[in-house]
Amino acid sequence: CDDGNDDPLDGCNTACRLVVCGDGVVDPGEECDDGNDDTNDACPHRCRAARCGDGFVQLGVEGCDDGNCSDVDGCANSCRSPSCGDGFVHEGEECDDGNLDDHDRCKNNCALNVCGDGLVWVGVEWCDDGNSDSSDGCPSDCAPPGCGDGVLDADEECDDGNEEDGDACTRFCSIPRCGDAIVSAGEECDDGNDEAGDDCVACVVARCGDGVVQSYVEGCDDGNDDDTDACANDCTPSTCGDGVRQDGEVCDGSAPDNLCRECTARCVIPR
Repeated sequence: CDDGNDDPLDGCNTACRLVVCGDGVVDPGEECDDGNDDTNDACPHRCRAARCGDGFVQLGVEGCDDGNCSDVDGCANSCRSPSCGDGFVHEGEECDDGNLDDHDRCKNNCALNVCGDGLVWVGVEWCDDGNSDSSDGCPSDCAPPGCGDGVLDADEECDDGNEEDGDACTRFCSIPRCGDAIVSAGEECDDGNDEAGDDCVACVVARCGDGVVQSYVEGCDDGNDDDTDACANDCTPSTCGDGVRQDGEVCDGSAPDNLCRECTARCVIPR
């Protein structure tokens, strides 16, 4: 060709040769020209040098090239084929933290660490033996054994899986008993001691007539309703002058049999 000028970009170069991509000569405006139509080499298309993101896979250099900027599809922005451990969550992966630690939230196979997979998630799981048998030393929830987990441990009398008192097992995993300071079924009270002179006796609310002297309230308690013995029905000691004739008193307050004589302060009738 000969276009009568020295413009190398108008289709006819200064050597009077037509400029054609693919002729093996790098002309002005071309980044490369390897003289072939192989789209997988260093000069894949339209005489432009291969680069990640051009949509052409450069063999031996790139694992993939899908021509976009998405890091979570089938090809990363670095033109590497997606793989577990590259730090990007691809289709089919639950997670990808980009490390080789099997004991964190994301395992080496890019699956989430869960209780029962046989791998202990450090800082979260106490154990993980890969089964759901809670009697083998590792609870089915991978948590430390403890009172209230529903599993009977060596130091527990019972474990009903709750933290409620008043049923057959206390919140401390002990069998309810009178004196444990927990009011269980069948108890009126439980003050946690075995004192017989306070408000709660043998897990029954203390009352006058129960035969137990509440030292700060009662002067006596003989456990009966006989008002003529040494202890009155109001749990006060019987005394001369209380208006009730007890054993040993001839009278108390009035003379018997209408004798028209007064009862002395000693509860006797003067002659």
